[in-house]
Amino acid sequence: MAKTIRNISMLDKTLARALSLMRPHGTQATAYFTDWLFDNLPKQVQGTAWLDSCNNLHVDNRLDETNRTLFVAHVDTVHREVKPNKIRKTKTMWFADGAALGADDGVGCALLMHLLHADVKGYYIFTQGEECGGIGAKHLAKEYPELLSEFSRAIAFDRRGVDSVITHQGWGRCCSDAFGDALSAALNQYDDTLMYSPDSTGVYTDTAEFVGIISECTNISCGYQFEHGDREQLDMVHFAALAKAVLRVDWDALPIERDPLVKDYDDVFAWDKPYKGIGMSATNDAFGVWPVGDGMYDMNEDEYLFECILDAEQGFTKGLIDLMAESVYPEDPALAVKFINRNKLTDDALTMAKGMVGYNDVDTVLCTLFDVAYAE
Repeated sequence: MAKTIRNISMLDKTLARALSLMRPHGTQATAYFTDWLFDNLPKQVQGTAWLDSCNNLHVDNRLDETNRTLFVAHVDTVHREVKPNKIRKTKTMWFADGAALGADDGVGCALLMHLLHADVKGYYIFTQGEECGGIGAKHLAKEYPELLSEFSRAIAFDRRGVDSVITHQGWGRCCSDAFGDALSAALNQYDDTLMYSPDSTGVYTDTAEFVGIISECTNISCGYQFEHGDREQLDMVHFAALAKAVLRVDWDALPIERDPLVKDYDDVFAWDKPYKGIGMSATNDAFGVWPVGDGMYDMNEDEYLFECILDAEQGFTKGLIDLMAESVYPEDPALAVKFINRNKLTDDALTMAKGMVGYNDVDTVLCTLFDVAYAE
């Protein structure tokens, strides 16, 4: 008797392919995965797909000029070597096994392929080097501002958790409250288990590079947690629910209110100070740099420290404590850990540390926290 072969959806196929391989930026692994995405595009867009000089994969699935939505996900992971990735699975969760799972941003790539194969109209870009400071997105903002100006909204699927529609990135506004409210409602409309709401605590993803050009830029939670480390996990129930929801959203009907050329009252960029450049693209002189004193924002160290502080606020302090120990006593971090009282990492202490990130170097923040948490 012939075996029954289960029909595997492009959503499942892409996710499995993405999470099966560690893909550091600029390696054969990212090139291989980008090529795989290209080769598995639906027939209706195969003639519109192209690679730019940064190897970002562009896919134009617009019907006409009314389709003004850009969807973005990145192909690279935080891994430092290329090799097969191990995954532990249950019926509801996928877990990392010895290294980062790669759901950041394998889930985003899977959702973009899912939308494309469902013929959801829009423009799609699979970017390179997000984990290295948005290399591909910066290239787009610098080399293709006219292309980006064709879009009214930029949607990234690259956020931890299960309920965020990001309204601020890098301590500045990236989309209007009206847009955040409308998108949250649209995602929640058909599934009582989804509870999206606007979230102003975003740090960085590719769409941050487009805020000086595109009106509404956001990032959506995709169900993973503890990214960038070996505790990373993916809530497959949420991921499946989100996959259904994104097909029902009328993306081009979402409101457009933010003017990318007008200063917003709660942007904390130093508009009136001559900062040197911009963590987000330098294509628009209205935008300064990330507010980091005399230096530039380090998308790797600073973002990882910030996310470890966020984890600590939820009670998961190990990552932050390990960073503190390695900073104050690199010769013997294990010994340093013995002098850290995790109970002293209070909400006030962590809030203080978050406020220091970007304005101070990483070691200064970590040493300050060590002094606060020092155990006699």
